[in-house]
Amino acid sequence: MPEYIVSSQAYSKAILHSAKYPWATVQGFFLAEKKDTKYRLIDAIALSHTWMQLTPMFDVALQQVQNYAQSLGLVIAGYYVANETPEAIQLSASSAQLAKTLLAINPDAVSFVIDVRKFKTGEVPALVPFVFVDAQWKEKEGAFSAKTAGFSLENNQALTTARILVEERAEVGVYDFDEHLDNVSLDWLQNIALNERIRTA
Repeated sequence: MPEYIVSSQAYSKAILHSAKYPWATVQGFFLAEKKDTKYRLIDAIALSHTWMQLTPMFDVALQQVQNYAQSLGLVIAGYYVANETPEAIQLSASSAQLAKTLLAINPDAVSFVIDVRKFKTGEVPALVPFVFVDAQWKEKEGAFSAKTAGFSLENNQALTTARILVEERAEVGVYDFDEHLDNVSLDWLQNIALNERIRTA
């Protein structure tokens, strides 16, 4: 099984996207550097907070993310979702279907559900990974808790950084594709100012 390492930037941006819309289901993608069977997830691209279906809009967004990733020599390595109901830490039928589309692009793509309850404790990563096995998404037990699990944070500072950013309301700097459609001046692919804030947190 491939190894997935989550950077502070990727982790923080996914968490901030969910913090910006705590009343909604949000979703996005993870971009990664790939070396052999190791994926270093270096960025998160916020996709939406208003819809959860396979639509032409999803296809357009996915194509833009693919082009952006390729221009940087990166791959789409994952999908994330934070459910409207904090207790819901499974992939819904619709999010599972959306995540499955990534497998045609990258067979190693994984999915993550953001567990807001874990984030509030600040002690363990709030990402719950799912891998595609036997034609379905299955939770990866023990992820982030052992090196043999195949999932790790690049450093423990990621948890502290995300918590600091949420406390200072840095989520206002996250723009997703939905917002970009309403205001095309909003840079949903990079969020450059937010990247810099994460780097200096």
